[in-house]
This record gives sequence, C-alpha cells and structure tokens, in this order.
Amino acid sequence: MKHDYELDTFGLSCPVPIMKVAEEFKNIPEGSVLKVIASDGGIVEDLKSYCKKTNHDFLFYEINLPEYIVYVKK
Repeated sequence: MKHDYELDTFGLSCPVPIMKVAEEFKNIPEGSVLKVIASDGGIVEDLKSYCKKTNHDFLFYEINLPEYIVYVKK
C-alpha cells in the first residue's frame, strides 16, 4: 500500500508502539498515510482503538510474521 511515512516499532511492546504513533502524528501533515511496522501482534487492535478515539483512519493491515504492518491515515 502506498504510504508517505514509515515508523518501525519492531521489538517494542505495548503500549510503546501506540505512543510512538501518537508522537509521529504530531510531526506529519494532515492526510498523510503512516506505515507502522511492529512485532507485537496487539498493534492491530490497539491501532483500531486509537484511530477510533482520535478520528484518524485505520486503513489496512497485513501480517508477514514476525512483522505486523499497519497503515493509518492522519
């Protein structure tokens, strides 16, 4: 999937990946698509919840173990 920015949180455990996403969203323009790479399988549901609470768009995810890749739009 096409994306504007990439955030590698591989090796980090919950809640750190979500904290990193929130931090990254402060630095990227509105409408940007962020690709998040994680090793923690909880990232999918965590980002769905985060996006719902913050009015960001959860776009797509794929699992290529050991990586979980999630695309979200600011």
